[in-house]
Amino acid sequence: MIRFVAVCAAVLLAAGTVHAKDGDCRASGLCNWSDAHGADFSGRDLTEGTFEAANLKGAVFRGAKLASVVFQTADTSQADFRQADLPGASFFAAQANGANFAGANLRGANFTRADLGRADFRGAKMDGATLFIHAKLGGAVWTDGRVCGAASQGHCE
Repeated sequence: MIRFVAVCAAVLLAAGTVHAKDGDCRASGLCNWSDAHGADFSGRDLTEGTFEAANLKGAVFRGAKLASVVFQTADTSQADFRQADLPGASFFAAQANGANFAGANLRGANFTRADLGRADFRGAKMDGATLFIHAKLGGAVWTDGRVCGAASQGHCE
């Protein structure tokens, strides 16, 4: 059983799977989770939700709507964000080692000071103001398939 803090009556988390009931997270006006490692949020609308400092290691957000979601200081290592819609999301100082962002919409997302080692950005949409200031990118796979050098910080070298 996964322990978590939820202030979102529309979502129940049990045995690592999220089941939506009567709408999305915006319906309640407030959604917070502290421990949802391994949870499956695939296809869910979690717009404007908060995962600040949450344990989301290995969580699945494939195809989820995550506009303006806060992942600040969260552990999203090995999380699956493939094809997710993340415009304006904040990963400030997040741990995202090995996270998969392939094909995701990351326009305007903030990865300042995030640890993105070995993350996969192949085919991700990052035009606009996507920020990688002081982000660690060693071993990450960039949008064009290049592997970032071990010392890459702030941009893929």
